[in-house]
Amino acid sequence: MAAHAGDKRKSGGFVFSTLSFIVICAALVFGMSVFFRVSNIEVDGAKRYSKAEIVAAAGVKDGDNLMLIDRGAVADRIYGRLLYVGSVSVSRKLPNTVVITVDESSTFAAVNTDSGTWIIDKNCRLIEKRSAQTPGTTYIEVNGLKGVKPQKGAALTVSEEDAPKLQYLKDLLNALASVGVTKDVTAITVANSANPELTYLSRFRVRFGKDEELDSKLRLLTEVVSKLEATDKGTIDLSQNKKAQFSPE
Repeated sequence: MAAHAGDKRKSGGFVFSTLSFIVICAALVFGMSVFFRVSNIEVDGAKRYSKAEIVAAAGVKDGDNLMLIDRGAVADRIYGRLLYVGSVSVSRKLPNTVVITVDESSTFAAVNTDSGTWIIDKNCRLIEKRSAQTPGTTYIEVNGLKGVKPQKGAALTVSEEDAPKLQYLKDLLNALASVGVTKDVTAITVANSANPELTYLSRFRVRFGKDEELDSKLRLLTEVVSKLEATDKGTIDLSQNKKAQFSPE
């Protein structure tokens, strides 16, 4: 008899616990729906685009539920609609703020395609078809690679055999941006994907070797050049591990 009564108490305790859990969850959902409403949107890192343009592309509105916003979808919308945005991150700041941080791409290079020359950013995203350059505007000329079926806003596509060249180009453009020497490069040749070359300061032909530790290789390049005379010209070979060899013209 005592055991039977104990079972009832256990059963009653389980039901009570389940109901308590449901009530708590309902209260949390109600609290989220009532209190965590978007009333402020912060935008950081934007220069080319206005805050209004970025907010419009984001599709986030006052009154949206802060906790239910799909941050990945918001970032994708901004990236897809604003071509000069290179990367986006979206975060929440309780109780009512969405923070959108953008990294705006610079136009980096010009690459030939089967429908003319296109301007790309460091991630090889097609920004626009090249027209007559405005005074003072220069791009890195990409040689040894040809894009196929270019579409504005999409990633550069190439033939299957050129895929390694495209990957190296993307890695190298990102490394140039990271080290801050993009403006010093006038041309990149990726005809040989195992050992691309670039023209640096219009005086040096630089060989890179394998697609690895590009940031370190570029820092080594700047160090080597800093020790040369301003009139020196020639080839700098960075293809050997952590070594640089200069061959003057």
